[in-house]
Amino acid sequence: MTVDEYINRQTPEIHRLLAQIRRLILEASPKVQEKISWGVPFYFHKGHLVYLNPLRTPEAAVDICFLRGYELANEQGVLEGRGRRTVKSVIVQSGDFNEDTVRELLQEAILLNETSKEKPAAFHKKRG
Repeated sequence: MTVDEYINRQTPEIHRLLAQIRRLILEASPKVQEKISWGVPFYFHKGHLVYLNPLRTPEAAVDICFLRGYELANEQGVLEGRGRRTVKSVIVQSGDFNEDTVRELLQEAILLNETSKEKPAAFHKKRG
């Protein structure tokens, strides 16, 4: 499945929100690549960058998950860890969406991946 197919399968509200966030991510750098991984849209640039997780809430919402979130400055104060070891995220809703904040976080995450000597944490499937 492609990211386009994934977005087109969502409710109209989630579809609009995912398309808006996707546009911001792809505009952040022409080198960003996308694919469906773990059942959701993932974005890469010199390693894992961010993934989008639509939430099952009464209002249309998407969790924008930064794979190296704990390494970001979070000057905006919007990133939350929610018990995860490396990922920090921001939940955006269609009526409450600050594009400038998301752009700043994306630029910082891209810069981190470009300049860091350490590779971003990799995801591994749990073996059961």
